[in-house]
Amino acid sequence: MKDNNEVKANTKSAKGTAQLSEDRVNELLAKINTKGGYSRTGKWSLGADVDKLNLVTRQVQLYAGIIIRLGGNATPNQIDEFSITSDGALKWAYANGTAYEQTPSKIMFGTYMAKAIGQEEWSKRIGKLEIIRYTP
Repeated sequence: MKDNNEVKANTKSAKGTAQLSEDRVNELLAKINTKGGYSRTGKWSLGADVDKLNLVTRQVQLYAGIIIRLGGNATPNQIDEFSITSDGALKWAYANGTAYEQTPSKIMFGTYMAKAIGQEEWSKRIGKLEIIRYTP
């Protein structure tokens, strides 16, 4: 195990190498925490079409339901944390009660993002619906 002096020594720049500004460090680190170009540090809120929630997939219904339960606004991390202990109508699971294997945010950012925020159609019949809104 390294002591604090070793850790500090390893974080210093090499002689003659320019230091990154704090803004640049934050900009680069933010890219690590993204999926599909969306920063996962943003905030979710309810979209204009949330009243049509029953027309979309179960996972998006649950995701929006958790946002509603958390007061109408929530970060991806808050949603994921809530899902760990959620039960009843908001249990993060299939209708038969078997828990989903992936976190809510992994599914949202990886599968449903464009449809949930109204950028893509759910189907020809349903069209585009802004169920939830994301602000980076």
